[in-house]
Amino acid sequence: MKERRTSKYTLPALLSSLLLTLTLTLHGQEPGEAPKPTLYVVDSLSLEPKQTFFQGFTLSADIFGPIQKFVSDYGVFEGSLRINLKNQFFPVVEAGYGICETTNEDTHISYNTKAPYLRAGLDINMLKNKWQDNRLYLGARYGISKFDYDISGPELTDKTWGGSAPFSHKGISTTAHWVEFIAGVQVKILPCFHMGWTVRFKTAISKGVTDYGTPYYIPGYGTTTSGTCWGATYNLSFDLNWGRKKNKTQLNAVVHPVEPSINAKPTEKEPEDKEVGKKAEEIKNTEKTE
Repeated sequence: MKERRTSKYTLPALLSSLLLTLTLTLHGQEPGEAPKPTLYVVDSLSLEPKQTFFQGFTLSADIFGPIQKFVSDYGVFEGSLRINLKNQFFPVVEAGYGICETTNEDTHISYNTKAPYLRAGLDINMLKNKWQDNRLYLGARYGISKFDYDISGPELTDKTWGGSAPFSHKGISTTAHWVEFIAGVQVKILPCFHMGWTVRFKTAISKGVTDYGTPYYIPGYGTTTSGTCWGATYNLSFDLNWGRKKNKTQLNAVVHPVEPSINAKPTEKEPEDKEVGKKAEEIKNTEKTE
């Protein structure tokens, strides 16, 4: 009975010893020899900027509105403040002053208004590469204007009873609301200076109708002769870095393990070590300059 128990455990132990010897032989290691360390080879190294979420502010001025006022009866003077979030999302506030002074050649009715307006919304950069110098974006705005206007015209004549009465109303107060959908481009001219245009499709929520009818012109919106309105801007934009955090640079390396060679010389890996050290030094210099 004792011999049977010994043979029961001897065979598994013998098989385990043979398996261990075979494994060490396949890995180039003699039985009883210390395990050889695994070597790693660097395939590629790259320096990539790690961009921060907040990228600063942009101040813009529209030059199309003043030109429109110079060649027509109405126009605007407008500026905007835009926040850059990772060069993809751009919350924006636009404020301006609209002017209209016109007289209808057929009815001889005059319409005058001068008032501020405000718009707020969001633009989204639609380019695949968000970090290139130029931008293509789509966006939306909500606009509001509280304004007074004057209307005047020829005297009104009562055809039934005779007589006439003047037609002149001053300081009619009202408020208008609307939404805009825009598409635009920006082109980099200088490191902190862009130029670009937008096309705007506008639809009124409320045109500010009063007892004297619908206002002919709404500051910031345009004329009300139809249900919708089109507009455009041409902006000069200046990028500001107020509160912007510095971008950081990170090192990306692709490595894979290799089997150690008996004839390998320790000096063969020195060029790769020098390259890694050189890249690390470039990272330090880049962060210092920022």
